[in-house]
Amino acid sequence: MSIPPVPPANPDGPTPGQQPPAAPQYGQNAPQYGQQPPAAPQYGQNAPQYGQSPYAQYPSAQQGPATMPKLVNTAFWVIVASGVAWVISLLISLSVVDTPAMRDMFEQQMSTSGANIGFEDIKPFIIGTTLVFGVITAALYALVAFNVRKGKNWARILGTVFAALSIFSLYPLSLGTLAAILGIAGMVMLYLPATSPYFSKQQPFANPYGQPGPFGK
Repeated sequence: MSIPPVPPANPDGPTPGQQPPAAPQYGQNAPQYGQQPPAAPQYGQNAPQYGQSPYAQYPSAQQGPATMPKLVNTAFWVIVASGVAWVISLLISLSVVDTPAMRDMFEQQMSTSGANIGFEDIKPFIIGTTLVFGVITAALYALVAFNVRKGKNWARILGTVFAALSIFSLYPLSLGTLAAILGIAGMVMLYLPATSPYFSKQQPFANPYGQPGPFGK
């Protein structure tokens, strides 16, 4: 009498001698050792690099035209010509200091006021004051002209103030009158539609978002 074979306890289980299927391990799709993991987006990935202005990526930080308009260069030379004419007019005024008419006018004023001051005593002071004023005037003209050429709006405002003050030197007619006219003409050129955008560059401390802050713009 033969003994029938005993069936396995688990019909679906592996047969004896057969390896069971490998169970999925935790992190099965993880990268192997030495393999670089996929790069995750870093915080501030689109942030500007060191030394780069953070305001350059906003539309409100767009500057005016970088190329200097030709009319600005023309205005520069007109302002320079105005300064040269003004300094020459001051030097010409020194030539009339020692004239008989100037001496007589000075003596009359001193005799009227009762002051005991001779013309020779005051002459060096008049010449020195005129020369110092000429140097200061030339420096101011150069300050305005060269910074206007760079697109500095503060220089345009300063030149406007000087041009407004020069109106008082239009009369009597002289070389100073020509200097005043040239200075006014040069400043007018800087406010024309072709040149005004050159001075509307965004300042580095401006609001980069273009929105008013809690205390207004």
